[in-house]
Amino acid sequence: MKKIVKIFLCLLICVLSSCASSKVEKQESLQTVETANSNKKIKPIKYNEQKYQQAYQNRDYQTCLGMLLHKTKKKADIRDNLDLGMLYFLTGDYAQASAIFEKADAQMYDSVTKSVTRTIAKTVGNENAKEYTGNVYEYLLVNTMNSLCYYLLGDMNNAVNQLTKLSDLKLPEYRRLYGEVNINNELDSSAQENFKSNMNSLKSFSIDSSVFTTASPKKPTENDVYKESALARYLSLILRQADGDKSQIDSDTMVLKSLIRNFDESDSQIPSDKGRINVLALGGLIGKQTEKQLYFPSKSHYFYVPTGNKKYSLIPVQFKFVYPVFEQKTTVKNISVTIDNVGTKQTFVLENFNKNLEKSVNLRAAKEYNASMIRSITKKVSGLVAGIASIDASYVGLRSLSGVAYTLASIAFEGLCASTEAGLAAIDLTETADIRQGEFFPETVNAAGFTVPEGHYKGKVVYQFMDGNIIEDFFEVDVKDGKPSLIVSSCIK
Repeated sequence: MKKIVKIFLCLLICVLSSCASSKVEKQESLQTVETANSNKKIKPIKYNEQKYQQAYQNRDYQTCLGMLLHKTKKKADIRDNLDLGMLYFLTGDYAQASAIFEKADAQMYDSVTKSVTRTIAKTVGNENAKEYTGNVYEYLLVNTMNSLCYYLLGDMNNAVNQLTKLSDLKLPEYRRLYGEVNINNELDSSAQENFKSNMNSLKSFSIDSSVFTTASPKKPTENDVYKESALARYLSLILRQADGDKSQIDSDTMVLKSLIRNFDESDSQIPSDKGRINVLALGGLIGKQTEKQLYFPSKSHYFYVPTGNKKYSLIPVQFKFVYPVFEQKTTVKNISVTIDNVGTKQTFVLENFNKNLEKSVNLRAAKEYNASMIRSITKKVSGLVAGIASIDASYVGLRSLSGVAYTLASIAFEGLCASTEAGLAAIDLTETADIRQGEFFPETVNAAGFTVPEGHYKGKVVYQFMDGNIIEDFFEVDVKDGKPSLIVSSCIK
């Protein structure tokens, strides 16, 4: 094992924690694993939401990390730990990143395996009030990112163990539990009865609710269930070969070929008299979900529900339903790798985190729309019944008065009617979609490989972005016969 560690300590890595606006940038002095982790410890900075978002937009990850450390100094939930882990990774502190990923992994595993059905099927209460268990790809890829951290720290044993845990334990179990619950997506009997009762109430109020269900997002299919991580399989292939373990080469290769159309099979067929330079390039920054809001009738119109009295005959009512959406925006145009005196290759995409997020949203959208519809209808029906009862009772009392008493009671009655309207409208403010996610994963993880004779090599990873920026990340690496060498480069711009 010591020999293997020595081989991999030849890895040279450059982590670009932010990318400036110049058209071409170069990083001449590369950091080794040791120097990358000798950065000055980042101290907490008083959290300010506006400044945090500005730092996020500027890709100022050190400021984001400092503020998040301050915000979570008492308690960090799953989402916090995903962000903290990635921020430590992006700022080169792989030991801290690994420790945080371990915490996130434990939190997610405990949360998911003990309460996945209850958590996912629940429809009462706002989605954001539920415990955040992580998106599907986050739950599975936290081990892959942790494996990268261990590898960059020179700990091959734990790097491989993380991938074994993912493939042998977490992936089959979570895929079955999460996929089945979301695709079946059936309400329990009590929720179905409650829903029918409230829909009947809408009919009694002369509200046509038929359009509610027709606007629901499409139901998820098996294609929306995240089933395999090509990044995890690729790492498994490379790291196990480096560690002398060839037991999973065939299975990893088979899965990679099924997931990646242009997978380079040379990665699994290293000649005994040559070595292999493998490059992982983490480029761009994952997109964000947004909230889709639907109003019935349209936002500027209302249903008018009769109250039964002449003084205040109609109550305006509107329904708001929400669900998460994701519109993919590509920021990375191209990533290539050049090895001096060898040649240049275009990378292929191993893992597209935007696609992962899109699958996750597709898996949840219909369920969360239905849950939003049930919540909103239940609240509005309750508010209408109570409002009409209060208005009628107040009006009955009003008619028995005269003079100053009548005037004062009339003012109170008008206030009650206005507050009933306002209360019904305020219900919409509480209805928000769950768009929580880890915000610092890359947009894509790309790969390229070169079969070369044993020796010392210099090269560069070239990132081309849609805005015209070009980033060049230089590296050096020693190659041994019959062994792969792995370069990890990142420009999370």
